[in-house]
Amino acid sequence: MMADVFEALRCRIGRLYRRFLWWLSYNSIRASECSVEAAIHADDIPSALRLLEYQQFQYQWHFQVERFVFRPDCRPADPDKALTLLAGIYKCEALLPHQCFYAGISAIYISIQLQRPLGLDGLRPWLFKQAGLTSSEQIVFSPHWRNRECPYKQTISARACLLQLVLAEGRTATKTIKSIGKANLRILNAMPFREVSADVLYRSTTNLLRGLLCLSFNRVECHQLCNSLNRLRVELECGRYQRPAQEAKENHLGLLIEALGLLNLAMTSDSQSLRKKRLSIMINIDTPWVAEGALDWLDSLEPNFLSDS
Repeated sequence: MMADVFEALRCRIGRLYRRFLWWLSYNSIRASECSVEAAIHADDIPSALRLLEYQQFQYQWHFQVERFVFRPDCRPADPDKALTLLAGIYKCEALLPHQCFYAGISAIYISIQLQRPLGLDGLRPWLFKQAGLTSSEQIVFSPHWRNRECPYKQTISARACLLQLVLAEGRTATKTIKSIGKANLRILNAMPFREVSADVLYRSTTNLLRGLLCLSFNRVECHQLCNSLNRLRVELECGRYQRPAQEAKENHLGLLIEALGLLNLAMTSDSQSLRKKRLSIMINIDTPWVAEGALDWLDSLEPNFLSDS
């Protein structure tokens, strides 16, 4: 108990120190941000990366790098330049681990949009490693993890990204697609909900669902998945999720309820509208060749509602 009090006090002091440092260094930080933008405009990405590292080291200023990582509208308009910048951030050891992680994820999404999923040296095997399709039980849960720094949230994000990559490959990636579904179901069934912060659990629900819909839609698996999702639904309807639900941009609980309805339909039919809705949840990138590959994968599957296994 005392350890928690001291940890909370230490964090508060740290936040106050950073804010004082930012106030004291306001002009220098603004000048550095302008220099980063100028370097990017001049196609000098190495200089921009050095300046971003300096901001982190000298001022503990993480805002500009995180705008590049998390806000597409703040990146260079040229996708090739944005890709180079994000790939560089991914490799920067001086930046925070979660910044490097999500820069890698964002770089892969851009490479998919550019139809160059194999063009980034090392990122494909890195993504498979981060997805941890065979090691869900090793994920550490804690209610104290912040949203973007949470290992569970990062794993689910990596799987959602990997799903887009392999859906584009169509039926040739069926084994990997199925593995994503099984891995997400394992983690859902083993998850101690109250050991995950309400914010993290709520905000990760949509990406979790994307992977779960990779599972076979036969009667048995649909029934098992419905049971697991109903358990999650009951949890997300608790009062502690009221604030995350209000603050989140997406209606994650609403999509969960929609997915449950989809699964109930899947037990009795395999209509085109059901398939279309299924893919609309699974796909989170507006790129035609991902949709084409996903349709190819789905068309290769048997009508699962006819089967009990």
